[in-house]
Amino acid sequence: MEREPNSVEQLRTIEGAPALNRPAATGERALGLASAVALFTGLALAGMKSTPPVLGVVVLVAALALVLGWRSFHLGAPRRRPHTKMENRVAFGATVMIALPGSRILWDNPTSLEGALVGAAVPTVVLAVYLVLRWSR
Repeated sequence: MEREPNSVEQLRTIEGAPALNRPAATGERALGLASAVALFTGLALAGMKSTPPVLGVVVLVAALALVLGWRSFHLGAPRRRPHTKMENRVAFGATVMIALPGSRILWDNPTSLEGALVGAAVPTVVLAVYLVLRWSR
């Protein structure tokens, strides 16, 4: 029969557990900023210009890979806390919001400068919110 650990043993076990609040490194934050700029620039340029469907697919796959890459990085990073429900929802929203400029890019339907900037800004802002949520604790 197994003996129940007493409070002293439980405290030792808790103190020996790894901390899950490792802060993001400066390089990670700089890469996050560069990723947001690249996402915005790529979606805005592709939304303004007439792009062939094959190039539109490449742009959208790259944008999707960028967003999912950050989520995958945070899920697999050692000594990081688990995602909260809000972070899961925002990450999902960033992925879905790529469809906003994506429909125009995919069907080669260029828009005005303002439309392209707004369409590219929405998924970029949602990605930035996700990154800030992950780095805030």
